[in-house]
Amino acid sequence: MLVSEVPAFKEYWYPVAYSADIADKPRAVRLLGDNYVVWRGTDGSLGCAVDECPHRAARLSQGWLENGEIVCPYHGWAFNTSGACTRIPQQDDDMPIPPKARTLSVLIAERYGLVWICAGMPRADIPHLPEADDPSFTLMHELMEVWTTSAPRVIDNALDLAHVAWTHRNTIGDTSNSKFLSYEIQRDGHKLTSRVSYKARLTDALKANTGLTGEGFTVRVTNNELVQPFVYKDVMEYENGLRHVLFKTATPVDDTHTLFCQFIARNDDPDESKRAGIIALDRQIQSEDRELLNNIRPEFPLDTRTEMHTRADRMTVEYRKILAELARENSSVTPDAEWARPFMRKQAAE
Repeated sequence: MLVSEVPAFKEYWYPVAYSADIADKPRAVRLLGDNYVVWRGTDGSLGCAVDECPHRAARLSQGWLENGEIVCPYHGWAFNTSGACTRIPQQDDDMPIPPKARTLSVLIAERYGLVWICAGMPRADIPHLPEADDPSFTLMHELMEVWTTSAPRVIDNALDLAHVAWTHRNTIGDTSNSKFLSYEIQRDGHKLTSRVSYKARLTDALKANTGLTGEGFTVRVTNNELVQPFVYKDVMEYENGLRHVLFKTATPVDDTHTLFCQFIARNDDPDESKRAGIIALDRQIQSEDRELLNNIRPEFPLDTRTEMHTRADRMTVEYRKILAELARENSSVTPDAEWARPFMRKQAAE
């Protein structure tokens, strides 16, 4: 499966920028292979539209803002945040602007310090992430960057805790403790949750970031949740009462690129120095995931027989089933056998 093959993916909200970055100029963004432009009006409202002027298809993102209206760089047509054209310089002053002279707008909103857009008719709201709004938690934005991999691969990696001991062996993982102490999983429709405990290596960086003391290992309990197909949440529990809440979103830029965003919420009110250490470690961990995922093919298997699985893979197996259900609603995806490894193609032929 490639993300472009599943129309249902257009019916969700995705973050495309930080709110603070949408200010005095238009911003080009890309979602599911299509180009959009985002801008902010003088009243603070946001506009988002297909990145083409309705006049001669110039890229509006190459234009500029005047009094909160986006100006096309080709002929100077101007549009407000609702998409209506407010100026056609070449037209006589006594001529009204045609009602059809407007951009093709899409839904846009702000939440958690992020700008979200939805290119279709939403089947769900912007994800509800309680800790991100809870004043007893400190919200910290850590990174937003484009990865050369597909969105399902990013979320599959997040749901897969079995990789931590190996992929993150140089940061928080330990290959001598790769088995889970406990593993519970539940699924309700397209909502998927698990509660997993395992030993985490107590490095100097982890001690500094968590306030834990001692030597060797600590038992970390993670409460994982697939909030939406490309939105992941994990509440990490530590023995000293710390709650480190991890949010990951994977905006599908196109079939082979993903805008990865990570932000966290903490209940320990960290000062600026501690925040810097937390963010630095989390960025290092994500760089390890990025290096790995950038070298995995972007196609994502929907047939659970395509790969081999163990009991530790139960979350990611259910994730494949959820995406397969969305794909079956109104699309026909490329069968796994047409892109999978050579021995899989040979097996299908037999």
